[in-house]
Amino acid sequence: MKILILSCNTGGGHNSAAKAIKEAFTKKGSTADIKDVLAFGGQKASDLVCDAYIEMVKKTPKLFGEVYKMGSKIGQLNQKSGIRSPVYYINKFYQDALEQFIKENAYDAVICVHIFAAEAMTSLKKHHRLTIPFYFVATDYYICPVLEETTPNAIFIAHKDSTFTYLNHGVDKKLLVPTGIPVSSQFTTKKDKEKIRKKLGLELQNKVILLMSGSMGFGDLIDTARYIFENGNADIRVIAITGHNKDLYKELEKTFDGETRLKLVGFTDKVSDYMDASDVLLTKPGGLSSTEALAKGIAIIHTAPIPGCETENAQFFTEHHLSLCAKDSQDAGRLAVKLMEDEFLRDQILAAQDKYRCINSAAQVADFVLNAFIQSK
Repeated sequence: MKILILSCNTGGGHNSAAKAIKEAFTKKGSTADIKDVLAFGGQKASDLVCDAYIEMVKKTPKLFGEVYKMGSKIGQLNQKSGIRSPVYYINKFYQDALEQFIKENAYDAVICVHIFAAEAMTSLKKHHRLTIPFYFVATDYYICPVLEETTPNAIFIAHKDSTFTYLNHGVDKKLLVPTGIPVSSQFTTKKDKEKIRKKLGLELQNKVILLMSGSMGFGDLIDTARYIFENGNADIRVIAITGHNKDLYKELEKTFDGETRLKLVGFTDKVSDYMDASDVLLTKPGGLSSTEALAKGIAIIHTAPIPGCETENAQFFTEHHLSLCAKDSQDAGRLAVKLMEDEFLRDQILAAQDKYRCINSAAQVADFVLNAFIQSK
């Protein structure tokens, strides 16, 4: 079977999910290719949209939150009226190039890990230009705006407890498949803590807190780290991963010059190793980063979310006792010190994670698509 996975560069989470799905299909002997869906409208257009998205989230998060709410309301109105959203019409612009690529490469199915891709595929399906099935993979714990106007053959959702958010938006329950959010297999296993700490230059007796700001480097890590160093024990070590945000890296480096308890890391593909080495994780509540931590099994503190989907992710995790949620950067530091000292509370979080963790999510997605393909023959 030959699969096309359509992603988008608005943050690292969608691409991480796409890579996890490709990994699962490859293990099962199928071919899977990943493409940036916006690039079918031209690379400049893709870069423009993604850069605008990142700038809005970084500089005007409240505005982003309002746009997110508006999109959610528009989706519900469109469900009742049948009128399509602007998102649908914008993503129709590159459908000709997408259709040609799919047909030329003879794909058997398409998997969308971003709403833009689902909108483009919906248009092609609506006008009978493609007959192959397409599927949508959620990368957050609640429904994303305007998903209800798309027409996938199935929707793979983050958890069975996420079902009600889709039903409230008029999505047919028969379409929902609670596989969990796909993560790479490296996050479903743990390496020996002593060995990985030795590799990273950490002592086994250290209490290690991992600070992550996401692939784009969001969040105020400085106040959080300062609180930890001023209030934590001498054996606490902090690993701060700043992603692509070079300015944040330099600012942390300058602020904590000479602080031997801090280890700075830029963008890295070794996040799994750093999780294995750590006792407590502080991360923004992105769908992928949170699910990777949930799969790994580490006590989580969610830092202040980007309004919109991350607010909803944090709500899901705290309601299910999978994490603690900080009000601001200093509160994140306070919770980190508290959680590091409170073994009972850490154990409670880990026990809840054992209960709500979705196992082998990427493999479940692949199995569903492969079985549907076999049954169609």
